[in-house]
Amino acid sequence: MRYLTADYVFPISQPPIKNGVVVIDDEGRILDVTLSVVEGQSLNKIEYYNGILCPGFINTHCHLELSHMKGAIPEKTGLAGFIKDFIAARKTFSLEQIENGIAAGEKEMLENGIVAAGDICNVSDTFKQKAKQNLVYYNFIEGFDFFPENFSGEYTRMVNVAEELKKIFPEAKNNFVPHAPYSVSVLLFRFIGEEPDKIISIHNQESAEENLMFREKRGKIIEFFSLMGMDFSNWKASGKSSLQTVLNYFPKKNNVLLVHNTFTDAEDIKFAEAYSKNIYWVTCPNANLYIENKLPNYNLFIAAEAKITIGTDSLASNYSLSILDELKTISQKFPEINLEMLLQWATLNGAKALGLQNELGSFEKGKKPGVLLLENINLDTVSLTSESKVKRLV
Repeated sequence: MRYLTADYVFPISQPPIKNGVVVIDDEGRILDVTLSVVEGQSLNKIEYYNGILCPGFINTHCHLELSHMKGAIPEKTGLAGFIKDFIAARKTFSLEQIENGIAAGEKEMLENGIVAAGDICNVSDTFKQKAKQNLVYYNFIEGFDFFPENFSGEYTRMVNVAEELKKIFPEAKNNFVPHAPYSVSVLLFRFIGEEPDKIISIHNQESAEENLMFREKRGKIIEFFSLMGMDFSNWKASGKSSLQTVLNYFPKKNNVLLVHNTFTDAEDIKFAEAYSKNIYWVTCPNANLYIENKLPNYNLFIAAEAKITIGTDSLASNYSLSILDELKTISQKFPEINLEMLLQWATLNGAKALGLQNELGSFEKGKKPGVLLLENINLDTVSLTSESKVKRLV
């Protein structure tokens, strides 16, 4: 049994506790969270730390399979430019480089206090590493068919990836999800929407060009794919935002993770929140800056009492796989957002989004969420600093 205390304990499921104590068993399971050292807790058994104790981080959007591509793609080119450079760069790496990148990427997540990840796996490259069960993964297999005539071939590819995953994890579901509104046909959307009991993830409004495409059938996304030989002559714009065009394909009872949301406005948030109570807004701020040099307006989501979670995206569009680095960026640009809210986004909200809240996300009796120490905190304002760092204690 261990007794851990720090300047503040953030249980997440209840308000922060100054000088609180987290009691865990030898396997790291939470036995109790107390307001202070209580009778029966021998003082020489207490582990004292400077900083904040919080549960392990949940990375709700990652592409571990792209970890070998760090620094391979220029920054701030916009989404269409990023896709173009990504397609060209991805062909230049060996299998050894890919496997080494995946192992290093997972190690980086572990060292940065991440205990679970919602991971996009469009090929089977990560499965060997995931078999080691160092992290909890919720695996998403994305579909990209663009037009209905491509559905059959894309369905076969997705099933093949799912079968490879089941060789390692026999209980794994065929968790097929759409890549983005602009890259998935109506046929594939309908197929995905018919699958029960799964979590849906989709890249959403990462670029202003996405909304322009759906409202007016023009812009850089259409121009780029047209140059690749795709024929948009029969494709019709909806006259609405991309989100309002595709959200109704998803069952209201399913958790839906909308990823990025860089160009989501108040009207879209209102629309989505009215559509379903199971919407989770996944923000990847450093990737948003890397690609579009823009962040979502978080205050719009907070005003709507929307459920926000944190992702890192991939090392193709980021310089680290660190949830703390994402929180630092938000805190710097939006200092009015307090640390209690940021840590809720990074822990319990993410656990709920991935259906892992019974075990992870908060200090509650019976859970095994991991214990992190956040150091170099401004204790006067209880906020992050540029020097804040994370250490995994459990």
